[in-house]
Amino acid sequence: MVGLIGLIGALLVTIVIVALVEFVSRTPLPYGWLGNIVVGFIGGFIGQVIIPGPDLWLFGVPVFKTFLGALIFILVA
Repeated sequence: MVGLIGLIGALLVTIVIVALVEFVSRTPLPYGWLGNIVVGFIGGFIGQVIIPGPDLWLFGVPVFKTFLGALIFILVA
């Protein structure tokens, strides 16, 4: 069971990861931090499906897979 602190931590980690992806891809996302969260969750799913193997997890968020998945999602969309 994920507590409130875990949920807040996961959201913050996702926002930071997608902000880094925005900086790297130089593609601004619409809807601010809410758009970052949506792209982060979709990117995390894409990253877990495409990239097998272990990853660094912070608050239940796979860091590298989410970064790469969000980058792929932003560049394709």
